Formats: sequence, C-alpha cells, structure tokens
Amino acid sequence: MMTVMAQRGAPVPKVVRGSVVVHRRRCGKANCRCANGVDLHESIVLSYSQGGRTKFLMLPNAEVAAVRAAVERYRAAKARVEEQGSAGLDELVARLSPSNKGGQQ
Repeated sequence: MMTVMAQRGAPVPKVVRGSVVVHRRRCGKANCRCANGVDLHESIVLSYSQGGRTKFLMLPNAEVAAVRAAVERYRAAKARVEEQGSAGLDELVARLSPSNKGGQQ
C-alpha cells in the first residue's frame, strides 16, 4: 500500500484519532451562493477534540482516503484494546471476587 505524501513531504501517520467529515458552512460574503443558507460551501475535514474543544483540519483531496484509512486503523486498535481490557477485568474479578468460592478473601 502506498502512503499519500502530505504537501510538506511527510507521509500521513499510520493511525489518526478523529473523524473525517464533510464540513458545510457559509463564507460570509453577502453576494455568495451560500448566503441563502442552502448552497453551502463543503470541505472534507478531520474533526478532532483537543483540550475539550472540537477542532477541524481541512484535508487536501489527495489525502482524504489515506487519513480516513488511518482513522479506521485507530478505531480498530482502540476496539482491540477495549476488548482486551474488558477480558482482563472479567478475569481479575472472577479470580478475586469474594463470591468466588475458590478465591482468597
């Protein structure tokens, strides 16, 4: 798989936290097509949370697929860690629970 290169020459990171979404907005120009509130401008962005605030990073068209794939890899890795953590917790609770007849108190 070939990694898409960013404008600055760096590859897209392997995993990225966030969501790739279509951002629709008005530009603020009175005579623009978006002034009616219907024909809004659209751009594809990475939406992410930082310091309790939602931020947006505009993505060049050439990088959308690579960033979307990196976000999916992040979500898959996070799901695996959550699954392993839950299994570990279940195992520990089963072993140390006072209701477990074979466990120590």
